[in-house]
Amino acid sequence: MIMIDSADFLSYLSDNDFTFSTGVPCSYFRNLLLALEKDDRFTYLPATREDEAIGIATGYFLGGGRTFLIMQNSGLANIGDAITSLTQLYKIPLLIFVSYRGLEPDKDFPEHSIMGDVTKPVLDAYQIPYWVIKETNWKVVLDNALEVMEELSKPVCILVKKGVLSE
Repeated sequence: MIMIDSADFLSYLSDNDFTFSTGVPCSYFRNLLLALEKDDRFTYLPATREDEAIGIATGYFLGGGRTFLIMQNSGLANIGDAITSLTQLYKIPLLIFVSYRGLEPDKDFPEHSIMGDVTKPVLDAYQIPYWVIKETNWKVVLDNALEVMEELSKPVCILVKKGVLSE
């Protein structure tokens, strides 16, 4: 299986002025997280909850930095208040990478299956624009997402399926 090279991915983010990342780790991002911890261009701060990561990222943005977040789709349920009453209300642009668990071949746990079915409706309800990233289109998808993020000054989400950023 071909997957996105973590070094190339981080170089793209660095070239777009991202210097900080936070979030709740997920196995879908294992390779990326390992590369992120070794990359001097970034600071990575793990969070204990997804809403905490939204708060940390917002603070970093208000301090003048550009940040991206990492979380599981199950964590989308935890960010509702932080997304609606903080980032959207105050127009905080954030790039959020969400593992898109619960799809084939990842229907290993019932909660993943349920969350896989409701991920897109949850993002629609939060009014967060989203894209599904693939190994073949990731730069185009990120270009589009960053353009929308800047234009609307709001969070955007990139859904990451199993095997796209990690084995």
